[in-house]
Amino acid sequence: MEQTNRAAKINRTTRCAICYAALLLLTLALGLRFGSVKITAQEIISALGGEKSTAADIIMISRLPRVIAATVLGGALAVSGYLLQTFFANPIAGPFVLGISSGAKLTVALAMIVFLGNGMTLDSAGLIIA
Repeated sequence: MEQTNRAAKINRTTRCAICYAALLLLTLALGLRFGSVKITAQEIISALGGEKSTAADIIMISRLPRVIAATVLGGALAVSGYLLQTFFANPIAGPFVLGISSGAKLTVALAMIVFLGNGMTLDSAGLIIA
């Protein structure tokens, strides 16, 4: 009986992982496909194959880096949420509940006050570091 439950759980986990991977690939493809310039699936495939064209430039310079960055950022946010919940042994632990977001906002506000008070500007990279 226990073997059957374990096998069913593994099958369910595997099915869920396959579904999530398929959804990820679908959203990646849609991210490359849609934008202000209409690009066909054939143009995307040829651009990823190394062909040079305007569509390839749009994909390789603009869309692909954005899609990759969004994927990595989404994964990083998921992992950070998991680590917060695991570290504090609290399933509702989050950056807003624990005050992490408020502390980050305070640090950015203080950095802006200090820099603007001294007549200096702070770019986006400086705010991210703060």
